[in-house]
Amino acid sequence: MAVMIYRRGLGSVRKTLNITFNLDDPRYSHIARWAKPKRTKSFLMSDLEQSVCVSFACYHLPSLPSNPLESDKPAPCFELLMHSPCSWPTSGNLSLQTKRDGKDFIIPLAPPIFVTPNNCIDISSFIRSGENTFSVVQQNDMSDYLFVFHAHYPTPQQLDYVASCRHRREAWVKSINDIRKLEPKESLWRRSPSEVI
Repeated sequence: MAVMIYRRGLGSVRKTLNITFNLDDPRYSHIARWAKPKRTKSFLMSDLEQSVCVSFACYHLPSLPSNPLESDKPAPCFELLMHSPCSWPTSGNLSLQTKRDGKDFIIPLAPPIFVTPNNCIDISSFIRSGENTFSVVQQNDMSDYLFVFHAHYPTPQQLDYVASCRHRREAWVKSINDIRKLEPKESLWRRSPSEVI
């Protein structure tokens, strides 16, 4: 798991933390493998294993063994984040906002509704080649929180979830096809009214 970009929450209320970063085509292609093929009829699980997922995480700084931002090293040490659980605020109005295909998307974060098994938010489908802009909109003091964009291979739990969705989809398609093949032996419309009752 690698840290793509990080920002500490702002200390004042009703503020917006804007986060912008650029991705070149080769790096984006690995993310697109995870974000897009899941929506297609045919994809290979081996392709997904080699893809890259982008997760948005939140860490409560006082709850970490040490504050990565207060390290003596010239660059922050994020090794401890790899073994620390995400910790989302449970109260207050906090959201992640972005655009995709010209539409605005607002993802609630306090707490988030849909999370990955490691309690992060998979935002891979919102990532594009070139410039990416996200806004963390906060209504409360969030200076005790660290927001991080992680790039990582899909976790085994994420791959298992995708595989189970695929199996359910295939079972549904098979059921629909089986129903289509059924032919009634006799049409109810050809019976006389007294036989129907």
